[in-house]
Amino acid sequence: MLKWLKLRKSGFWGGFIILIRTLGGLGMQKFVAILYGPAGTTLLSHFQNLISLFNQPIQDTVVQGFINAYPKDSFSKNKLMATAIGFTILIFLSTLFLLWILKAFPTDLFNFSSQNWGFILMAILFLCLQGIASAVLIAKQKLKLLGVLQLLQWIIIFTFLFILSGGIEETLQYYLYIQGMFTFIFIGVLYRDLLTFLPLSFTQDKEILNHFKQFLWMALAVWISSKWVDFFIREYAINLFGSTETGYWQSIVRISEAYRALFVSFLFLTFYPVISRLYHKSRDKMKVHFRKQVKILGFFTALFFILVFVFRAPIITMLYSSEYLQATPLFKFQILGDILAFASFPFALMLMVSVQTKKYILCELLSAFIFIIYIFAGNSIGIEILVYAHILRFVFYFTLVVFFTRKNWSFA
Repeated sequence: MLKWLKLRKSGFWGGFIILIRTLGGLGMQKFVAILYGPAGTTLLSHFQNLISLFNQPIQDTVVQGFINAYPKDSFSKNKLMATAIGFTILIFLSTLFLLWILKAFPTDLFNFSSQNWGFILMAILFLCLQGIASAVLIAKQKLKLLGVLQLLQWIIIFTFLFILSGGIEETLQYYLYIQGMFTFIFIGVLYRDLLTFLPLSFTQDKEILNHFKQFLWMALAVWISSKWVDFFIREYAINLFGSTETGYWQSIVRISEAYRALFVSFLFLTFYPVISRLYHKSRDKMKVHFRKQVKILGFFTALFFILVFVFRAPIITMLYSSEYLQATPLFKFQILGDILAFASFPFALMLMVSVQTKKYILCELLSAFIFIIYIFAGNSIGIEILVYAHILRFVFYFTLVVFFTRKNWSFA
């Protein structure tokens, strides 16, 4: 009974954390939309994408790897923490080097001074290290504390943004600096917990290194197919269609990303653990459960998207402003692609459960490649090409994940 109550409590606070992140992100979009319009939305999206180029592979490799490894008694906690910090710094520097080699720093979009760029990079590094502190809280099942800290962080962000006036570039800097500085609040709150990892041992442990490496390959696939593709396609769209038109497109993309992220988080909390357990215990029971859950998810997905389609104009107005209603025609095509994305995700998780890493990476990279090629081939169509490419991308992605997992869900 106590174990059941503990799981229910963890589920509640896990959901609370997801809700805070989603509402905070949407609130930031609304704030920028009202003050700076579609061009501001474009700059916010690109700035957040720049941050995620550094942060996302660290979240998927270091944070997930740390949470997974922490309960294992065979791993030295001192070496585990040292390896997590080492991987974080290595990924950060590798991303920085890649941006420099590709000459991809968006200095043409943001008029930041060299000093400002230095502060921005430092804040991003602190934010990446904050991920390790979050991983400690999750590993120790202190989700309530993590939820409270994240709520406090967003309250401070919006308080400062309302008090401090300035242009979009000042707003973006405040938004990042507050998050970076908040890392020190995490460290202060976690002071006693972090002491248990001292002294850090940077002696290489092959078993711990291999543990993190298994998370690295999938993380790199998502990093390339999602964050880097988004980064370059947005720059391409800005150059081709202008920042205002791109802002209209980005407004519906951010709505799309928000509900897709919620759906994936829901699947990881409910669907993934059960399928993973059944995969190792009874394949036939897993197939029955999978097919049943997919039908249930399909019903609620259809209901959800009918509501989104019917109320797409009020949704845009509520989350942005009436100025963004010009994005409504794009939204209906984005929804078609999102329906396919929702249909794909359970099968993609099945690839993870069955540890078909190479096939998972192939699905991510090939669908991203098709997305890029279609945009370049049909750019004369106009801004609509971006949502058409989104549909085509998930047509291929859905086809691939269903095909590769057919033995895991079919009795044929």
